[in-house]
Amino acid sequence: MNVSSIGATSAGASQATRTNSRDQFLKLFLTQLQHQNPLEPMQDRDFLMQLAQFAQVENAEEMAHTLQQLQTLVTATQAATLLGKHVIALREGEPAPLEGRVSAVRFTADGVWLVVDGREVRAQHVLQVSA
Repeated sequence: MNVSSIGATSAGASQATRTNSRDQFLKLFLTQLQHQNPLEPMQDRDFLMQLAQFAQVENAEEMAHTLQQLQTLVTATQAATLLGKHVIALREGEPAPLEGRVSAVRFTADGVWLVVDGREVRAQHVLQVSA
C-alpha cells in the first residue's frame, strides 16, 4: 500500500497564517495603547471588548483549522478504502472514462489522487466503485 504525507503543506501554511494574524493584531493593539491620549485613556470595557474579539477570532481560526484537518482525514480514509477496488472515473480533458483497479492513493497539496492502471485520476472524479 502506497500512502503519502497527508496535508503537511497546508497545515504548515495554516499555522503560519494564524501566527501572522496574531502578530499583526498584537502590534496594532500595542501601537494603539502607546499612542492613546493620556488625558482620555482607553476605557476598561473597550479594552476588554477588543481582547474578547481577539479571542473569538482565534477560536474561529482554530475551529476552521480543526475542520480542515477533519476533512483531510475523512477524504484520506475514503480514498484508502478504494485500494484494490475496480473503479470507473473521468479524467480531466479526456472524453472516455478510465476503468481499472486502484493500486495506490496519493495525497498532494491540490487534492487526493488515485492511481488506476498506472494513470492518475482525482478521487472526486470516481463515477462507480465495485469489488
